[in-house]
Amino acid sequence: MTAATAGGGLRPSWLRLAGAQRRYPLLQVAVLVALVLYVGQADGDFSWNDLWAPILLQASFLGIAAAGQTLVILVGGLDFSIGAYLVAGNLLTTHLAGLEHWNFALVALLVLAICVAGGGFAGWACHRFGLEPLVVTLGMSSVVVGALVGTDTKLLNGAAPHWLQGFTQQSSKTFGLPLPPIVAFWIVLAVVVTLVLARTPAGRRLYLTGAGPRAAGLAGVRTARVWAGAYAASAVLAGLAGVLLAGFSTGGDTNIGNSYLFPGLAAVIVGGTMMGGRGDYLRTCLGALIITALNFLISVLNLDSAVQQIVFGALVLLTVALYGRERRLRDRV
Repeated sequence: MTAATAGGGLRPSWLRLAGAQRRYPLLQVAVLVALVLYVGQADGDFSWNDLWAPILLQASFLGIAAAGQTLVILVGGLDFSIGAYLVAGNLLTTHLAGLEHWNFALVALLVLAICVAGGGFAGWACHRFGLEPLVVTLGMSSVVVGALVGTDTKLLNGAAPHWLQGFTQQSSKTFGLPLPPIVAFWIVLAVVVTLVLARTPAGRRLYLTGAGPRAAGLAGVRTARVWAGAYAASAVLAGLAGVLLAGFSTGGDTNIGNSYLFPGLAAVIVGGTMMGGRGDYLRTCLGALIITALNFLISVLNLDSAVQQIVFGALVLLTVALYGRERRLRDRV
């Protein structure tokens, strides 16, 4: 057998593996399993309370925060204002609901209004004027945080309602099961977002806009509305994550968004969702679990934050290198 023949025999196998990886996140699953097993081995504990439940709990916050970023990336954009809406949800919940004793529904409506207005405007402006999403969302981030903290520094005081604290604690149970309610909520959210993307006209319009905006426009898709809707949804989901984090943290924190902005983006990309209408939220959930397990590994090995940033960056570069070599859908049509 010649080298050419041998190479020809190997090539179809690699092509089949590449095709399987495009359809199913096999590599990500393997990496996640390896990370969890290594963390359990290094820590000497594979119990539910000391390994599995903490990973799921931490991943749930990251997964919810990254849900909106998934939608924005699918449509072809980026959202760097997620941290600001996290801060908005966190501060307004701890102060208004916890300290001022507002009705929680009113606080939730206020957070919703801020997120829909800010996110929707950013998405519309990016599409309408052809602006760079990175610049627009960074500017919107400064506006939101500045308007909140600059007008009332008392927002930094307060604590979340007791029921919300119980909802986000690892020791809480769901219908008698040793599953934190926040994790159960994340599972339900993952199902809902997946069904919306895969089974509804709104999901199809989002994928069409990301895969080929001109073709989508010619097909009757109002791409401006899709962009505005995607960014509004991203802001709302980030605000929701901030509200939930208010129950998990001890009080308001203006820097809480920084802990979820880049890790959330890394979770989306590492999961395999890329710009141009390819991917889904389940891949982001898998990416959130990988990033969280990696954080646990770094903690077990007593590595500093600089190593964490290097590893996150390397993972993102590796994922982009693997998926970026494929021709985009719009180039194949």
